[in-house]
Amino acid sequence: MGVRFDPHWRYHGLECLRVENEHVALEILPDVGAKIHRIVDKARDHNVLWHAPRVAPHTAPLGSNFDDHWAGGWDEAFPGGEASATRYGDAIPYMGELWTQRAEWHVEECSAQRVVLVFSILTPITTARWQRRLTVEAGVSAFTVDYRIENIGLRPFDFNWGLHPVQAISPAHRFDVPARQAEVAEDGGGVLGRVGDRYRWPLFGDRDLCRALGPEALDFTLHYLTELDDGWLACTDTAARRGFGLTFDREVFPVVWLWASYGGWRGAYHAIVEPWTGYPSSLADATALGRARVLAPGEALETSLSAVVYGGVESVSSLQADGSVRP
Repeated sequence: MGVRFDPHWRYHGLECLRVENEHVALEILPDVGAKIHRIVDKARDHNVLWHAPRVAPHTAPLGSNFDDHWAGGWDEAFPGGEASATRYGDAIPYMGELWTQRAEWHVEECSAQRVVLVFSILTPITTARWQRRLTVEAGVSAFTVDYRIENIGLRPFDFNWGLHPVQAISPAHRFDVPARQAEVAEDGGGVLGRVGDRYRWPLFGDRDLCRALGPEALDFTLHYLTELDDGWLACTDTAARRGFGLTFDREVFPVVWLWASYGGWRGAYHAIVEPWTGYPSSLADATALGRARVLAPGEALETSLSAVVYGGVESVSSLQADGSVRP
């Protein structure tokens, strides 16, 4: 079938762009930060991204509480996670500035062999231009995302940027990340550790944190996974032997955050395995610890990653940008 692109859709009143090849179908919502709303693994007709059962995608004003408006899907946090302040005293909203902004977009290429869509946002507080160039090619079980973040202002700024694809999970899911160390950043009951606990990933005592718990655990947690041996992460449904993962530059994203709500956060059952440029969540704290990135005026950060749907395995020891996977 090659690649197909259709811009003539609406979803809950929002502009919706649809692009697909033989293996994967995407839906992107420019009105809400170019959220990737769906990633459908066509081999099993399954959307790998979680959607909030009580919240539909909608626009929200700058400064809103992200959690109260979160509909799921793949958002991006820039220039920070939790609400914080910049070195200049500006208040940065929870989960940053992108998700409340409309992304301008254009088609760079559209053929049966390849579709390339370019999204751009000028952030209203931080003097940044964020750009995402998304490429879907025929016959490939992955899509490529090229990023550029540029400082268009007159002073340097600090940032902590993370990719936030929340996944629908089951008790059969596992999370593979080539990390060595981990730290508990949030806990919702202590089943998966208390804030400040450190351990050698993935074993926390006698518990293997690669393996998802069921919703009956009624807990939630956020862990920072560090000392990456390689730049990839994978979330696999071991029952279906299908999964979704990302490959990325670990020099740009040296830490992976693992958020999991096993029924403990607002009754939600989902997980996010997310690459970040730094930690902890607060931009001010990450800056104080020397873990935030800095862009000088006129400077830009460019990086590429691959989002992969894969099959035939129950665990992952290696994931490649072309979609190949090794158990």
